[in-house]
Amino acid sequence: MGPKRIKMLKVEENYEEELAASKAGLDDKNEEIEALKVKATNDLKKHAQTIETFKSKMNTALEVKNEEIETIKEEMETIEKKAANDLKNHEKTVQNFALMKNDDKTEIDNLKRKLQELVKAKNIVDQLKEKIECPVCFEIPHTGPVPVCRNGHFVCNECKAEACPTCRVNMGSGKSLLAMTVVENIDHRCKFIDCEEFFPVDEIEKHAKVCAHRSVSCPCSKCDVKVGLSKLLAHLNNSDCSYDSQVILKKTSLIEKVSAVKTLTLNASEQRRYVKSAVYRLNTFTFEDISFCIFIEKREWLYHFSLVMFASEEECSKYKIEMAVHEPNVSSEDTEVSFKYCGKPCSIDVDKKEFHGLTVDAQGMEQIWSKSTTLAFSVSFSVRKIPNS
Repeated sequence: MGPKRIKMLKVEENYEEELAASKAGLDDKNEEIEALKVKATNDLKKHAQTIETFKSKMNTALEVKNEEIETIKEEMETIEKKAANDLKNHEKTVQNFALMKNDDKTEIDNLKRKLQELVKAKNIVDQLKEKIECPVCFEIPHTGPVPVCRNGHFVCNECKAEACPTCRVNMGSGKSLLAMTVVENIDHRCKFIDCEEFFPVDEIEKHAKVCAHRSVSCPCSKCDVKVGLSKLLAHLNNSDCSYDSQVILKKTSLIEKVSAVKTLTLNASEQRRYVKSAVYRLNTFTFEDISFCIFIEKREWLYHFSLVMFASEEECSKYKIEMAVHEPNVSSEDTEVSFKYCGKPCSIDVDKKEFHGLTVDAQGMEQIWSKSTTLAFSVSFSVRKIPNS
């Protein structure tokens, strides 16, 4: 074989080797391509799934939003309907207000007319009162008949004399029916100075009996002062009639009975012991906003103990008191010598000479003093309101 042939053979071997290598490389590339195809197919599937999932989520979100939009639409419709109804109601309210305003104006005009009529009527009544006022005591008569002179001047029955106090003519026996008609149809002011209330003629005397400013006598035996009931405590505290302090008794529940219990200890003194009559200063206290005082007086060798209530007899009948006079420093239950009274309190309206209560003779008081080294004695009392009164 020649060199040329040998060379050709070597070239063919190299070519075959290169061709085999190229084929092997091509197979590898085909395998890579197939792997890329598989991967691309898988990626495409995953991408398709992602897109489907996204579409599903978007559809769900869209449905939720649509529902929210529908809800908002319904709310808006409700609000619009409510607004329309409110507007109608407001229009009705405005119309009603306008009507009410007109009615109020009419009512105000009517009230003004009535007020003018009342003022006019009051002026007439005041003029009538002025005409029938007694020129002597300056009081308007509460009862009739009302005396009148021949010149038409009035005077009350208490102040009537032979001559008219206004024109000095003889009064005679004239009576005024017109004045009596006025008296019966006007309100009369309470006769007590500090009271400013007015009442019809058939109620004025009833009020006077319970008026908080009615005149009462000081309950102290040595005092002749008359004072308004509302000022009685001030009089007692500013005079020698009583001790200065006014004790406020608290309520105590005793077997379901609300009551107040108090004990006072006093001295008789040798001077009071051997005189026929003596007066003790009053002790005042308050229970349930009502004032009371303990009245002690020696008269004709008898010691009188009374509990006086600053109220009417009718009001006093609603209370019950228990009173005991006994030796000092012991209770009324534990004392060896005691004298007791049970009943109702005295009314401040009663004459002080008629105050009722406990009476102890001189011998009884001596028995109490025999238990003490001094001439002291105690007065225990309880006050309670009768239930349902």
